[in-house]
Amino acid sequence: MLNCPRPVAASSARAASWIARTGLGGGLRYAALVGLVAVREEGPVVTALAACGRRSLSCYLAQSVVFVAVFVPYAGGLGDDLGTAASSGVAVVTWAGTVAFAEALRRAGRAGPAEALRRRLTGRPS
Repeated sequence: MLNCPRPVAASSARAASWIARTGLGGGLRYAALVGLVAVREEGPVVTALAACGRRSLSCYLAQSVVFVAVFVPYAGGLGDDLGTAASSGVAVVTWAGTVAFAEALRRAGRAGPAEALRRRLTGRPS
């Protein structure tokens, strides 16, 4: 057991309790809220998010490449140098970029590159 002063242990316990209450449940509530908004409104944001969902493998791979290039020590190595806010900023900009890329592909009537490769390799039309 760590020999911490009482206030630190108490604040850690509160933080752990808050995470336990909002972690998975908070994520599920947020996903449900996004689903409700998507069902009720058919606007450009919902259309772009749907395009990202239809090209999810390409978006996932693009995000993974960016995160490896920026954060891991054997590539960009900024994982230890960037703070939480900067790392979150990189994540948000990367996500927005993949959504914009997916929307551009949707407007062009094309599948994502990873989805097209998967279809070509498996011989399946969709």
